[in-house]
Amino acid sequence: MKPNRFALFALLMVALVGLVGCGSNSSSKTEAEIYLSQNIPTGVADVDISVPVDVAIPTMTINSHAKSAATVLSQQDDAILTEWVVTCTRSDGGTVASPQWFNFEQVYVPAGGSTTLTNYRIFPSDYFRQPPLNQLLPENGNVDKETGKHNIRERLHIAIYGKTVAGKSVSLEFDQNINFFYVTF
Repeated sequence: MKPNRFALFALLMVALVGLVGCGSNSSSKTEAEIYLSQNIPTGVADVDISVPVDVAIPTMTINSHAKSAATVLSQQDDAILTEWVVTCTRSDGGTVASPQWFNFEQVYVPAGGSTTLTNYRIFPSDYFRQPPLNQLLPENGNVDKETGKHNIRERLHIAIYGKTVAGKSVSLEFDQNINFFYVTF
């Protein structure tokens, strides 16, 4: 390839990578005067999939903070969170993870204040019957074929997106580690 063609090819590849990167959720940019944090006193650690109940965080507080101490917050800086995206990855050496899950519920967080959520869903029980968790069911052998274990460990990356009342994007991201298993008697 001649130098001119190589330079043109490289430029086109950079442009293509830039376009692909722009395809993500536009609200993931935090442009607001606030940032959010979470406090989860007791997270979810072990989940018995023999009981078909959605996985929920027992108690979670979402706090709103001014980005700068000099910022005076108003009701225009209140956050309305609307989209929860949960992406699973294996943390036990396996490669097949549960599907991504989208939850669209509104949560209001006052500027400079906090909101406490109780039993907030982060993983649907419907996924217990889908790969890879379905391998833990007795009818499927009760063993993960990738690791040979009777449990599957996944890291749930939870990304929460929303906007302030003024329309500025705000987001919060954190992880929860979960050990899935099926109790057999």
